[in-house]
Amino acid sequence: MTYRMRNYSFNNDLRSAQNFLWEIFKHSGKHYASLPSRLENERYGPCGDEDEREDDSKLRIWEIDDDAKPKIVALTILEENGVASLYVHPEHYELLREIIPNVEEQRRLTGKKVKGVLKIGVTVPESFKTRKEILREFGYEKGKLWEHNQVRPLDLPPPDYQPPEGYIVRHVKLPEDFEPYSEVVNTVFSHCNMTVKLAMLYTEAGFYNDELDLVVEAPDGSFAAFVTVRIDPVTKMAELEPVGTHPDHRGKGFAKAVCAEGIRRVQKYDPSCIVILGAAATAAAAGLYASLGFEKEDVYIWKKTL
Repeated sequence: MTYRMRNYSFNNDLRSAQNFLWEIFKHSGKHYASLPSRLENERYGPCGDEDEREDDSKLRIWEIDDDAKPKIVALTILEENGVASLYVHPEHYELLREIIPNVEEQRRLTGKKVKGVLKIGVTVPESFKTRKEILREFGYEKGKLWEHNQVRPLDLPPPDYQPPEGYIVRHVKLPEDFEPYSEVVNTVFSHCNMTVKLAMLYTEAGFYNDELDLVVEAPDGSFAAFVTVRIDPVTKMAELEPVGTHPDHRGKGFAKAVCAEGIRRVQKYDPSCIVILGAAATAAAAGLYASLGFEKEDVYIWKKTL
């Protein structure tokens, strides 16, 4: 079978790429690869760029070349830090042996050496045995625990957990709430520089529902914690992303309270899954999500020096 690789175009490829990720989800069961919302987040994320990008150079698409109607069978994302995510349809897993050299060359062309060395890493869930075997063929070695994929069983009742007295959980109202909203998000994520324009762009994403963009409001009107439950309108795949607690309010159960409310609210939209992909691999994060009924899978970084 012949495959064709090309660059990803947001305007032309978004829905077909999202449908491809949905196909992976249906075929692989608990092995959640990524979510359609991640592709939208490349443009609409609250910590993104104000300037609109038509093409995203980080992403590449692989299609069946001999098909009358091109069909996406793989998608790759190479971040600036050299970490790659590879999404391949289970029926076309042999394509990995073409994809890996291609992503390595992409890294050579776009990456910057550190102390004369250029490295690349691939994120791999621990249960992906075939992928690990193929990466070994190309000289990759298993590195450190990178993150967790958290999955909440759909038949598990929503958690009944409330914030301490005096605090309330409510949805965000933009642009009215911009000041306290941006303050808590920018504080938790130091790389973020949310502006009014970015905040309003965020609300235009297909995955965004203001009823599911939640905060814990303190008695003084500041925001102690936040979560957005992103739900793709077509596939109904739901993800708690981002999640955070202001440093001044940590250790008081606010993240648990706001996430619990998000899980309760998303039920009426009949989600096909509720996940947190790429969750921090820390004891605190693992404890929080376990208390909400999530089950985790370890994701390791497989690394190589080019």
